[in-house]
Amino acid sequence: MHYLTMGAVFRMENSWLEEWIRYHLAVGVEHFILYNDDDDTHVSDRILQPYVEQGLVENIHMNRGNDPFNHIGRYRKMIESMTGKTRWLAFIDLDEFMLPRNCDDLRLLLQDYEEHNGLAMNWSIYGTGGCVKRPPTQINHLLYRSEIHWEPNRFVKSIVKPEKVILDKMYDVHHFPTEGGDTVNENYEPVHAMTHGISTEKMRINHYVVRSYQDFWEVKIKRNSAIGVAPFDGEYLERHDRNEVFDDEISRRFGHVVQNLR
Repeated sequence: MHYLTMGAVFRMENSWLEEWIRYHLAVGVEHFILYNDDDDTHVSDRILQPYVEQGLVENIHMNRGNDPFNHIGRYRKMIESMTGKTRWLAFIDLDEFMLPRNCDDLRLLLQDYEEHNGLAMNWSIYGTGGCVKRPPTQINHLLYRSEIHWEPNRFVKSIVKPEKVILDKMYDVHHFPTEGGDTVNENYEPVHAMTHGISTEKMRINHYVVRSYQDFWEVKIKRNSAIGVAPFDGEYLERHDRNEVFDDEISRRFGHVVQNLR
């Protein structure tokens, strides 16, 4: 029985897979259930194999193709498969890093929310920091973010108790309806896919939504076109390339765990 598992669906993330896993292991994630949507999985399989052999990662080939609605279906399968096997299940994408602010271990933070069915975390969107080419890491090289109270930071991602989720009422990847209790923000206020205010004193998600210019134009646009989601273009890049605030907290505290990557 794990205390904290993280689930994700990924595609074309070979440059970032190991950093994301190493970081989250360092902050207390014990197990990963990953749905691998790569057309050719040879590289991602090789990156993940050491973690699979240690029992840390489940690498599940999904071959979703062009059906965007299967994203929710895969999350339902994750919830079903992890019910009774983990206390908490986080749904976080590969460009998102959960950052506990007042401790180094997410499990310590979650103990304060045991009376609730889920914890919803606001994100902070990070920009390119002027990086044209792909940097070696995200957490040590992408160090400029939006203002905390920029409107899109009202979005949340969730950590939930899988046995409490009402599967047939799931409708997006941000909020998971539960029975017998609420998903709350860090201030114990019930929330859904977005919050009215933005609170990141105890916890936030660093969201590297565009990464570098190279990543945006060569990877993100191709990936999202392949899975049939809304188009990404120069206007999207301009809106989300937010670099108003220098913030190296994640690098100062945890940057050492990814220093030798690439």
